[in-house]
Amino acid sequence: MNDSIVQLTNIYKRFGDEQVLAGLNLSVPRGETLVIMGRSGAGKSVILKHMIGLMAPDRGEVYFDGRRLDTLKHAELQQVRRRIGMLFQGAALFDSMTVAENVSLGLRKHTRMSEGEIREVVRAKLAAVGLSGVEEKMPAELSGGMRKRVGLARAIAMDPELVLYDEPTTGIDPITADAIKNLILDTRRQFGVTSVVVTHDVSNALKLGTLISLLVDGRIIFSGTAGEVKSTDNPYVRQFLEGSAEGPYRVHT
Repeated sequence: MNDSIVQLTNIYKRFGDEQVLAGLNLSVPRGETLVIMGRSGAGKSVILKHMIGLMAPDRGEVYFDGRRLDTLKHAELQQVRRRIGMLFQGAALFDSMTVAENVSLGLRKHTRMSEGEIREVVRAKLAAVGLSGVEEKMPAELSGGMRKRVGLARAIAMDPELVLYDEPTTGIDPITADAIKNLILDTRRQFGVTSVVVTHDVSNALKLGTLISLLVDGRIIFSGTAGEVKSTDNPYVRQFLEGSAEGPYRVHT
């Protein structure tokens, strides 16, 4: 596990009658951008929630930086979470808070920074995502793409080692989506973070991923580079890339 910042081993997770994860194994190497592809509802977001400790497996083990995560007490888990940022679907901003208040949430909760220091970090992180001068705006005043950028600024405010992206381009137009993808690439280059992106969008996966894994029936059935994804004859990967109803995937209409 020394070369991996996250390791999920034999993870099982069920919700009612639905077995979402079924013996999943996944490793996230340091410094890489791992993209997890899969159909809508396949359990990709559930994987992220295990990585950050928002959800515990029914069976299996979750490790962060070699430390067992799923058995930690709350206070210990909070310490680990300071090292992880997450961009939620829809950005998940608090509507009653200004942009600055949203971005500074973690800083206020987990650090002893002065107000001046917090303002400077907020300003710098917003500038890093191309949003200078919006500190006092409310989320309702922002476009969908701007809210995503504010969510990313909040995710990187604590200088995390790992950033998790949950469907980062869902619900925004193609041009803004491409800008968000460029921001994710820039964030990795600028801050040196390890990234995990979940998506059902093939173009996202191929542009963002240094490594790409495909989730099918609760397990990772393929992992490789973008080049290996394009050249593989794995029937699940081929069907996903081609967007075809014909293939091993079960299609319900």
